Amino acid sequence: MAQLPKELLTGPQTETGRFGVGLFLILALSMMATRDYHFSSALHLADTSWAVFLLAGLYLRPRWALPALLGIAVAVDLFAFWQDGPVRIACFSPAYPGLMLAYAALWGAGRLARRDWRSTGASSAQNTPYWLVPIELMGWTVAGVVTAFAISNLTFWAFSGHFTTMSLAAYASQVSIYLSGYLTTTTAYILVSLLAIAGWSAIMARRKDHIRVAHSA
Repeated sequence: MAQLPKELLTGPQTETGRFGVGLFLILALSMMATRDYHFSSALHLADTSWAVFLLAGLYLRPRWALPALLGIAVAVDLFAFWQDGPVRIACFSPAYPGLMLAYAALWGAGRLARRDWRSTGASSAQNTPYWLVPIELMGWTVAGVVTAFAISNLTFWAFSGHFTTMSLAAYASQVSIYLSGYLTTTTAYILVSLLAIAGWSAIMARRKDHIRVAHSA
């Protein structure tokens, strides 16, 4: 039975090494390219932000990673506001910090997934099959997305000032139809990222084997 590779938990390098730096840059660039403004519209790409924060919690251990990504998200939103002006003014209501809390919830889901993997996978890798990896992570992804969706919408309803005459139940019934889109997009990005990391890990492992054979010859 195929077993859980250690590299899928930590990447082919340590989190503070080249893998961590490279992954942070990829996550940051993907968020810059796909957040909702003119550039992402031209590329027809779905926003990677929710997947970015979950993956950051899963793979990036440095304490600065979360505030750095939050800062990038705010900077991109400010750039969009500078470009579009009044069209974006609703994004910067008093409820805006709720979006940052939602991102932090996604990051936390990634952290919990990492802890889960380490306790049930890394410590007993011989007993953990490959197919459990996406199943476990998808569970944490769903939990993180649902929590982030609830936080972002609840704070927007409560603090944006746009829904003073609308009940929470009425608001929830209108926005709940968008949850499936967030789940689908985030899950797709997470699965693609897992496949990419697994593929890169396999390439690096094969390269190390070739170097080892060459040195022993």
